[in-house]
Amino acid sequence: MPRILLLALCLTAACLLPARAAGPGTPAAPWRNPKDRMTFVWVPAGSLTVEAPVEPRDPNDPGRTGLQEVTFPGFWMGRTEVTVGQFRRFVKETGYITEAEKAGYRFTWQWPGFPQKADHPVVYVSYQDALRYARWAGVDLPTDAEWLYACRAGATTTYPWGERVDDRYLWHRANTQGTGTRPVARKRPNAWGLHDMMGNAWEYAKVCETCFALRGGSWTRCPQYRMRDGNLTGDLLAGAVEPRIHPCDHNPKYPPYRWDDDRGFRCIRRVGAEVK
Repeated sequence: MPRILLLALCLTAACLLPARAAGPGTPAAPWRNPKDRMTFVWVPAGSLTVEAPVEPRDPNDPGRTGLQEVTFPGFWMGRTEVTVGQFRRFVKETGYITEAEKAGYRFTWQWPGFPQKADHPVVYVSYQDALRYARWAGVDLPTDAEWLYACRAGATTTYPWGERVDDRYLWHRANTQGTGTRPVARKRPNAWGLHDMMGNAWEYAKVCETCFALRGGSWTRCPQYRMRDGNLTGDLLAGAVEPRIHPCDHNPKYPPYRWDDDRGFRCIRRVGAEVK
């Protein structure tokens, strides 16, 4: 009888352990944000070697780059880009008006110039719009390094999946016929379960307090482009995930547009961050 009782207790404990390990907010388990219902995927701790700006010793030095290893604690990253439906929830709750709308621009997140449904990535949002959304959702935008680390998912190849463009993983100009965004999570995820890290929409990433980078390429980018002489050359997508960190340039020679039809974002939740 005691042996039967002991066996029953062990089986009960074994049944309880997996549930505890997969509880809300447990590292390695997905987390669902109650504010916008976005699913966040756990990105494990690790490091990434990148080409990063080196502070010049001489003020007249134009600056240079060098290899640097960046170490990351684990964090949660949005499984997909923020969608039209999620952004609409934010606008409905807060009354927020995007910068494009305030400027009276003819295209906005509500009508970007092509049809979108609730499960498409929201576009025509500015960096400031994305920051306001993230603050409302109790999360943040990833840094340039965090985004790159999550996207590459431990890969050392040109792309997170290999050396060549693979249409199973991303939307771009050729496989969308240049007609607009596509529903999120219809392509294969990377090794850590993140969808559309490349293609569909550019994604904002923090570089410093007032500067941002655009990562991941978009549906407007081509796997290759044609030079004026007619020759195919280059790869407009590979640079979007190149292990290189952008410099903090407060006065860029070519400042980016404040918003566009292929520009969106995804959010990050760092360990210890509270969602209100």
